[in-house]
Formats: sequence, C-alpha cells, structure tokens
Amino acid sequence: MISGIVTTLLLLIFVALWAWAWQPRLRSSFDAAAQLAVDDEIPAGEQIASNDGRNNA
Repeated sequence: MISGIVTTLLLLIFVALWAWAWQPRLRSSFDAAAQLAVDDEIPAGEQIASNDGRNNA
C-alpha cells in the first residue's frame, strides 16, 4: 500500500518537473546555458590568469 502511494507521488513529481522543463518561455535560458560550454568569448572584465598561483622554482 505504501509503496503504491510513494510510486504514484514520485510519478507525479516527475511529470510536473518534465512539464516545467518543457515550458516555451524557458527555452531561451536553456539554450543560453547550453552554449556556455562551447562559447569562446571571455566576459567583459574577466581575464585568464597567466599562471595558476604556483611558483615554478
């Protein structure tokens, strides 16, 4: 009895999250997040450090 209730609850949570993730208004933010891994531009004000803080002795 309890396992059936838990299974149903988890299924409802899954369907709710799936429906939330597929909302058309969220598409642009998801597309922007997907491009972060392949974006070559460095945001303004940020620089790549020439060394990682270790001393090469």
